[in-house]
Amino acid sequence: MNGASRLKILILGAGDLILMYVSLVATLVIRYRTGAYHELVRYHLLPFSILFVLWIVVFSFAGFYDLKNLKNSLAFKKGFSLLVLAILLTGILFFYAVPAFGVSPKTNLLLLIAIFGIDDYAWRHLYNIVLVTTMTPVDITIIGAHRDIDALVDYIRSNPQLGYRIGQWVESIDGSFADRLRHTDLLVIPDYIKRDRALIKIIYNTMFRGIDVMDVSAFYEEIFGKIPISELEESWLIENVAAQHTLFDAGKRPVELVAAVIAVLALSPLFVALYAAIRLTSSGSAIYRQERVGRYEKRFVLYKFRTMVPDAEPAGPRWAQDDDRRVTALGRLLRRTHLDELPQMINVIKGDLSFVGPRPERPAFVEQLKKRVPYYEVRHLVKPGITGWAQINYRYAASIHDTYEKLQYDIYYLKKRSLVFDVVILLKTIKTLFINPV
Repeated sequence: MNGASRLKILILGAGDLILMYVSLVATLVIRYRTGAYHELVRYHLLPFSILFVLWIVVFSFAGFYDLKNLKNSLAFKKGFSLLVLAILLTGILFFYAVPAFGVSPKTNLLLLIAIFGIDDYAWRHLYNIVLVTTMTPVDITIIGAHRDIDALVDYIRSNPQLGYRIGQWVESIDGSFADRLRHTDLLVIPDYIKRDRALIKIIYNTMFRGIDVMDVSAFYEEIFGKIPISELEESWLIENVAAQHTLFDAGKRPVELVAAVIAVLALSPLFVALYAAIRLTSSGSAIYRQERVGRYEKRFVLYKFRTMVPDAEPAGPRWAQDDDRRVTALGRLLRRTHLDELPQMINVIKGDLSFVGPRPERPAFVEQLKKRVPYYEVRHLVKPGITGWAQINYRYAASIHDTYEKLQYDIYYLKKRSLVFDVVILLKTIKTLFINPV
């Protein structure tokens, strides 16, 4: 995220926080109608300040500080309604589960949420308009023509709130190209230009005209949070993926082992209940065992709660589909809530899985995908995960195209993986379970 984007988010967040305090004061004025408002504010200030910080965190993990979401669409209206419900639940849990402040603001909390919800919706609606109509966008010239550049151009044109504008889009350049860059602020170039001495000389000369230069891969990564496979080469993968993060990868194991053991012990009543429910509602074993491909293509047995009828694949492995008739009624519920994946904690304890990583695939599919999706094998450089960057950003892969798209997110994760990034993915996974169950 560049400096201009950070400033936009900072302004938006500051507006949210100011409205929270304004709404608190308005709530106290409406509720008590007394002259001693400074005492009321002082009494409520500390607990509500902590609550407001929690609300900002909820806003962040709900995606309301992502520039791509700052537009007045139907998705924004629906999402904001769910957000109001989320901060209400946060307030209830905060005051009633942690009663240390001695404040039980039943009516006050509801009134505050109502005032803040109306004011903040108006603020964000206005801000989204101002973001597009008053701020001067960065004028971009993009060179190249393939599927990833097409997607990049389409996305920028349909999301002006990102602060970019496509000035020119050309397939190739020649000696007169520099003369056509009159209003360009940013030049986005494909990787092949770097290997052509004549073309890179042309690009070099544009730098002295105040034009920033960025390669397609880096710009695509900034916009989408994934790596364009069409721009990749083996040298990039060696530099950015293969020999990095070894200390982090080694440190994950003991932490995940302890966490998985605690999770199994804490969730054991739920394990027993789900096991019994599956056995009572359909024939066959409650635990489904399936061979998957792990780190360095080592095969292992993955454990899940069974969600399909017994002998669901008489003709061999095949992709799961939406509304798959092989899925049982209870299995559909388990899939939507991801409760079917709870037994994978055993795989984490055994060391086959990590909490965060690329989704492990079946051997039969891996052999096909390695032949049809470029660089598919690089996802096996790390342990697969129960959840991952691709899983929270893209739907379940049911085709070669879906796998291609998810691999771009997986490679992004391999490049960026860290403790902080893993925590972000886990929190976003929790948010997905409650807001966008799939």
